[in-house]
Amino acid sequence: MRKEIKIGGLLYVIFIVVRFFTKEILTEVPVIHFFLGIFVGLAIVEIIIGLLPEATYLKLKTIKNDYTPFAK
Repeated sequence: MRKEIKIGGLLYVIFIVVRFFTKEILTEVPVIHFFLGIFVGLAIVEIIIGLLPEATYLKLKTIKNDYTPFAK
């Protein structure tokens, strides 16, 4: 299992827990919903990246390393 799937799963669990606690308490604070949307979006993206085939995953990783200024 790739680390991206684990990170995505962890982000999704954090989303579920925070949503559970804020569902009844902080319904009038739209900032909470914005951050929850970011959390669930990141979780889905990480899980999709982790489930890519090996060739596509390596190509994506190479592209990321080429365009990240401080990765080298």
